[in-house]
Amino acid sequence: MNNLTIGISTGIKNAPMSAGDIQCAVLSAEFIKLCNKFDAQAVIFPTQFNNPKFSLKGMDGLIITGGGDISPSHYGEQPIEKLESVSIERDITELNLLKRAEEEKIKTLAICRGHQLLNIYKGGSLYQDISDAGYKNIDHAKPHENAQKHIHNVKIDKNTKLGNALMVDNLEVNSIHHQAINKLGEKLIISATSSDGIIEGIETTEEWDAIGVQWHPEYLSEDKASIDLFDWLIN
Repeated sequence: MNNLTIGISTGIKNAPMSAGDIQCAVLSAEFIKLCNKFDAQAVIFPTQFNNPKFSLKGMDGLIITGGGDISPSHYGEQPIEKLESVSIERDITELNLLKRAEEEKIKTLAICRGHQLLNIYKGGSLYQDISDAGYKNIDHAKPHENAQKHIHNVKIDKNTKLGNALMVDNLEVNSIHHQAINKLGEKLIISATSSDGIIEGIETTEEWDAIGVQWHPEYLSEDKASIDLFDWLIN
């Protein structure tokens, strides 16, 4: 038994309740199942509304999850009309979690939106819409009914943390995003790319162990690569 504890950030969305639509913290149970698969317990960090200074004391790992778009104000740009489901409160919550994870050297896995936010946290920027940026050879913005399907291939640099964790050169992944990394953040390297040049994997080069992936391994939970990625985080 590992007896480890993994912190997981949540999304925020309106959900129908008996009293009407209520703002709720949301998280795919697949994250919890994958943590439990390795005998680790999950602790959920919902979006906060008072700019908290988190403590990750007792956490052995952190997952920053996927979700809506990130406010471009965090990288000095004005928003375009195509932005969806922006939550400044969620942005700030997760940026604070990343800051504390770096300070406390908590191993971190950042997924899709989290991958993009890790890049922003380290001073990078995003394409607010990849089709507007000229990336049209692959349809990356597949809807959620395709979440468990392999949409395109990514090439993985084997001389990276991600490459060492997965032990493959190429991987078929799902794809649910219309934004992507533009300028790479400081003290990050690229670990995976799609054939059209989209950055699909990044990681830190410092003592803090953090990996970001643009796809959603939690929706491909039976894939060996997904299991190996959570094995990297937890073990």
